[in-house]
Order: sequence, then C-alpha cells, then structure tokens
Amino acid sequence: MKKNLTMKDIAKLAGVSQPTVSRVVNGNPTVDPEVRERVEKIILQQGFKPNSSAKTLRSNSSKIIGVILFDLSNYYYLEMIKYVEKAAGENGYTVIILNSQGDKNLEKEHILNLQARNVDGIIIAPVDRENLEFLKKQSENFVVIDSEIPQYPCIFTSLLDGGKIAAQYLYSLNHKKIAFIGADKKNIKLLGIKEFFSEKKMKFLNEWFIETDTTNSNLQNLSTLLDNLNEFPTAFITSNDVIALNLTKELEKRGLNIPKNISILSFDDTIISTALNITSIKHPVDIMMTKAIDYLLTGYKMPIQKSLNPILIKRESCTFLTK
Repeated sequence: MKKNLTMKDIAKLAGVSQPTVSRVVNGNPTVDPEVRERVEKIILQQGFKPNSSAKTLRSNSSKIIGVILFDLSNYYYLEMIKYVEKAAGENGYTVIILNSQGDKNLEKEHILNLQARNVDGIIIAPVDRENLEFLKKQSENFVVIDSEIPQYPCIFTSLLDGGKIAAQYLYSLNHKKIAFIGADKKNIKLLGIKEFFSEKKMKFLNEWFIETDTTNSNLQNLSTLLDNLNEFPTAFITSNDVIALNLTKELEKRGLNIPKNISILSFDDTIISTALNITSIKHPVDIMMTKAIDYLLTGYKMPIQKSLNPILIKRESCTFLTK
C-alpha cells in the first residue's frame, strides 16, 4: 500500500481529473454516481486517506471529532449530541454532527468528508458494515456506538439484557401475553424477550412480533397491524419511544386505557416517554458518549468492546394484571 498516495495518484488510477477526486472526497453531490463508485473503489483498494500525512503530526491536530448518527429525527440521537458535545468540550474538542439518514451511500460520503477535514476521530452509529471495513482498512481512529459488532471497536447498551429486563418486569406484573413492536426478527431486544420467555417455559407467539419501520412508524400502518392480531396481548414493548407514542394514540382511539386495560413499556427513555409517563428502558447515553470520546483521545490503539447496562425507569404506563 502506498504511504504517500495523493489525489493526483487516485485520479490517474481512476481515469478522472484531480478536481473530480476532490469532489468525491468532499461529498459533492454533483459527481456522476458511476464515477463516484469507481473513485471510491480505488480509494478503498489503495488505502488512500485525505490529509493522512498531516494527520499523523500531533501538532497539526484539528481538535475536531466527527459524529455520524443514524436518524436525527429521533430524540434518542439528539440526546447523544448533547452528551458528546459536553464530553468533547471538556477535552478542548469541537464536534461535527452528520446525519446518515439510514443511507449507506450518504454515510460513506460523510466519512470521506470528515477525513478531508482532518478530524482526529470519528464516532459512528453505523448503517453499513462495508463502511466500517473502509474505516478499519484505512487505520482510521473511530469507534462504533449503539451497536455490538464483532471485530470493530464498539460501545453499546446490552439490548439483549434490555429485552430480558423489559419482559421480566411485565411478567412480575402478571403479564404473559406480551407483544413487541419493532423492526427485524433478529432484533436483539426481541431476542432478549424471547430468551426470557424460554427461561419461563412460556411460548412467544409469532404474531406477537409486530414488524414496523422504527424510524417512520405511522398510525395507519400500526392500526392495520393491530387489526391482524388474533389474540390481543395485555402488554406491549416498543422498540423506541416514537412507536410508543403512536401506539398510545392508536389504543386510545380504540377506547383502551393505559395502564388500566393495556400496559406499555418502551426503549430509549427520551423526552417522549417522560412526557407520556411511559415506563422505559434507558440507555446510559452520557456514559456511552464520554467513553467514546475517551477511547478516541487515549485508547484507540487497543480495540474495545464495551457493554453498558440498560436501566429500567418505572412510570405509570404499566400495572399489575388482575385478570
């Protein structure tokens, strides 16, 4: 691998002009998609890193940390911003916040943009593993947050434990018909719920997993999904507070009182669950972001896999089932 590869070298290998390579690196949307893909492939193959020679000089430290988050419409990620800015500021750093919008191509553009800005590290809530491999092959100083992904430095909340804690709490309130609303059958929260059911020798019905888009859970879609249930649960666990909000609206439309008729427990413990008085599983976001900053600034030569404990915040949306 070339040690001092330049944009001019990349341009020659890709058969394009140097300004085109610069536009690709800086995330300029005017570049033809086929050209962008060709240039990015060469960058990955050659291990090219913008400003890499300057970045190795500590005196040229940018004192900037890049943060790429999944969905800034979700209050959970806004909580992350608050705490990462605090932790970075305490160490004399500023942060650049970028929103991948759940798009792997946009995530890649953000990565290239941050590298071009010579950031001292990248915190990422990832969309695509291929982009993580890109960061790893370039020996980038980065850390994954909010996801447990083997072979990459990660700081995350144990969602398996979170699922178990949620199911255990509702079970302690005499609920045995517990549904989960979220995305993907392999959802770690759902696996934790199922694991608890298995430990209690109880059956988790397939229909009690209600699959929905966690970033855009609308009322009409949710209403249809609930209508399709043959056996209505006595309690719901939602993958995030936005779903809990929409579920609350839908259940109230059906004349069901929370918690008298139905109990609800959500994940994330954002301002939504506080406002609606919903019991929630809290991520220790403050600890997560502080450890992420510490890792980038002091410990990045030793890969980390740090699991944080979820916290049950009890409110009034769950009650003992007397039936």
